[in-house]
Amino acid sequence: MGRKRILDVICVISILLIIGIVGLVFYAIFAPDITNDDLLGEISLKEVNFDLNGADFIEEKSISCDNQKDCVITLPIATRKDGIVLGYDTSPVATNPKYHMNDKIKVGKSMVLYVISYTEKKITIDENNVDYLENENLSCKAFNKEKGCNVVLPKFNKIGYENRGYSSSDNSLTGFAFPNEKYKITKDMTLYPIYGINNHLVTLDIDDVLSYNDSIIEIENGCDEDVYKKYLEYVKEIDEKANFLLLGNKISFVSDDSFDDIWGTQYVGMNYGPNGARSLDIRCSNKIFNDYYGTMVHEMSHSWDFFYGMRTNKNLSEQNDIINLYNKYTVIPNRPFRDYSYSSIYEFLADAVKYYYFKYLVPTRGYKEIDYPEDIKVSIEKYICIAKNDYEEVGC
Repeated sequence: MGRKRILDVICVISILLIIGIVGLVFYAIFAPDITNDDLLGEISLKEVNFDLNGADFIEEKSISCDNQKDCVITLPIATRKDGIVLGYDTSPVATNPKYHMNDKIKVGKSMVLYVISYTEKKITIDENNVDYLENENLSCKAFNKEKGCNVVLPKFNKIGYENRGYSSSDNSLTGFAFPNEKYKITKDMTLYPIYGINNHLVTLDIDDVLSYNDSIIEIENGCDEDVYKKYLEYVKEIDEKANFLLLGNKISFVSDDSFDDIWGTQYVGMNYGPNGARSLDIRCSNKIFNDYYGTMVHEMSHSWDFFYGMRTNKNLSEQNDIINLYNKYTVIPNRPFRDYSYSSIYEFLADAVKYYYFKYLVPTRGYKEIDYPEDIKVSIEKYICIAKNDYEEVGC
């Protein structure tokens, strides 16, 4: 092959290479984008899954469409036997849904939509025998998977009597919820206003007044010396092991006769005052079948509940983990604590603190041998830590 022939071949190859490079550049600039959907073809789906989220029934649990530019679906019908379905949302805790049943929506990507619904809970206040009742019918909405909702209890008045709150029984001597408090409804129910003789108008025959740290202790005449000395030993030990329970209390050791007149015969201790504000009456009796030490811790726990709210603006019984514990254990069989503990969240909390006190702080026969669920222990320990930390949560 001659020199000229070789040069011609090289020239042709160079021209072809230049044409190829130009073509690739031109294609890169002007060719349409290729997406994953284009590569997958009909295999790529946009899927909408539906979560009942507390509702009972939905027409379709999943709707999908193939790779269309405009994927439009019609939202199915959902129902709830005990309530109302409002629509759908991307959040399971929404109360004002973005979409409604039968809406046509454009789907840009696969997602989950939650049914948004509610059930209405109602309270009827028995207005018999009271002179004033602010409102006799209350209701609220429990959304989605919520088991209950809160109402604010109305004011009431019985002229000449002390307001003792509300109870689920019309023959109670004291209530477990008070006017202007938030009360959680888990089912439709009737509450009864409870009232009685104003304890502050009942004059006790006080024989001695003692001061213990910043607490006041009254001893009524007729309270046996051996009995109240034993009670004072309980007070001393409470102060040593859990002084946050004792601080600021007014404790009255009341004779059997006076206690019967004020509170009736079925109680051995009572916490009273505005929202149970750290005033205790303890029956001064030597009846050995009653646990007076445990009663004192229980009643002081009621006081601590409200005192905690004074320091932090939220009572212990309003803390979310305490509420969750109460809701959890109040509905299960073989639940911890006695049945009375579940008459209200206040009683549940007081018995939880009493259990912790006698299980871990002052190990006592009858408590040492039992182990209630760990989550109860953990919650009570957290709030004891906060109390000992001058009501600061840091480090607890």
